[in-house]
Amino acid sequence: MKLFSLIAGATASYYTTESYIPSTELPITSTTYITHTTNGEPIATDCGGRITELQKFSSPDAGDGTYPNRAHCTWTIDIRGVPGFFIKANRFVVEYATNCVFDYVKVVANGEERNFCGPKLFRRRRREAGRKVKEGGKMTPDLVNASNDGFEDIFVLGGQATVSFSSDHIISRGSFELELVEADRLDIIKYHFGRIAASLPEGASWTERYVNRFYKVFNKVVDADNGENCYEENGFGSDDSADDVQVFDESDFCKLNGQVNAALNSWARNNACEGRGKVHRQVIRAARKVRNFYNDKMGC
Repeated sequence: MKLFSLIAGATASYYTTESYIPSTELPITSTTYITHTTNGEPIATDCGGRITELQKFSSPDAGDGTYPNRAHCTWTIDIRGVPGFFIKANRFVVEYATNCVFDYVKVVANGEERNFCGPKLFRRRRREAGRKVKEGGKMTPDLVNASNDGFEDIFVLGGQATVSFSSDHIISRGSFELELVEADRLDIIKYHFGRIAASLPEGASWTERYVNRFYKVFNKVVDADNGENCYEENGFGSDDSADDVQVFDESDFCKLNGQVNAALNSWARNNACEGRGKVHRQVIRAARKVRNFYNDKMGC
């Protein structure tokens, strides 16, 4: 795979263990290494920068197909004009450790931080003495939301996120390539429903039924979507059109439940084209029951 290259004319930022180094004067169309020395050991970093369009980006290469030790990189993602996107892993092998305390990829998006390493591909004995000579006892034990089972696709609402990578003094495992993929309208709806599901009262006997009922309707819409618009074929004319929901409530989940329902109905009117009968009508009726079920249980 082709390694990540910055867009011509953009301002890049490179990070090392020493300091933050603005590189506005460096030729960003060519490979540039910034090398420092700490305790007699070189640090080579060729990563990080500002991303303003959907694209791929990769870990720095130590020259043997793996990332180097002491790599510290930050990609600042700011993509305008898209309602949302996914950060997906085309390749992801980062040193495995409990809570990712040694090497990790950090993603900050949607107001949440998540950290990733792994997966556990190698069975080998760890030497405690080797761990004790790490640079300054280098460990990061307080990472939040750490997963050592590889990278999980992350949906980013809007167009902004930060991805950073850190490797420690010794032992590097593999490399990674991440890709930014634009989300569609159903992805947005699913994300906001996830917010509702996460807010449900713990231990309530009806929560699983509510979630299952929603996804039954949602999957019916997905199955009926053939990538075409069938608004008129579904019996709607210009006088029947209604604005789709563009703003989703941040804190009132009763309102959000209604907005998710309205957005799902709009999608069904326009895109539920496959299947027997008027699938959009089936979806609208079923979605209304799901909405009312939530409203009744939550006293909306």
